[in-house]
Amino acid sequence: MARIEKKGKQTYWLDGQGYPVPVSVIDPQLKARDELVSRLLGRARRLNAVIAREKQLMSEEIAAYLNAVAEAEGTIWSGGTTLWSFAMDEAVVVKIAKRLQFDEKLTLARQKINECIKNWAPGSNDNLVALVTRAFDVDSKGEVDSRQILGLRQLKIQDDLWLEAMDLIADSMQVQSTKTYFYFQEADGEGKMRSITLDFAAL
Repeated sequence: MARIEKKGKQTYWLDGQGYPVPVSVIDPQLKARDELVSRLLGRARRLNAVIAREKQLMSEEIAAYLNAVAEAEGTIWSGGTTLWSFAMDEAVVVKIAKRLQFDEKLTLARQKINECIKNWAPGSNDNLVALVTRAFDVDSKGEVDSRQILGLRQLKIQDDLWLEAMDLIADSMQVQSTKTYFYFQEADGEGKMRSITLDFAAL
């Protein structure tokens, strides 16, 4: 939507740099484009609000059902699952994503891993050294990739220092936050499950 400014009897539209441009000299095509963009963005915002509201309602309904199931069994619900229709041709997939952070023990783990690398015979584990080194690379926020760090624990290395480092990594892990995702699936004509896409760009 055009940002409008009035000075006396003259009406201006402000451009991207905030400079006032008299409406009388603006190309009609640019006016039409501005009107189109504003109209579509208005519809997109309304649709976004509807989807956000529906997501909240669906999340509450799913949580209420799962909590009721767990309560009936005398426990508390935790984790993801897949909810199937009676005919097994529709499903709601619930996934829980955890955001991990590592405390100062991760630095100690890296020190022990560096000691391991120094002790290994030169050239005998070049690929492994590259893999380990890359795991501790940080992103633009100065954070390591938790998947890369956890991947180190999957390596079968029988070395006392290495095993001590893996224990330190395990101790350093902290769940900073969790987020619940859910997806909707239905069977196609061949009985294969396909996702119902709610992503505008993927439609």
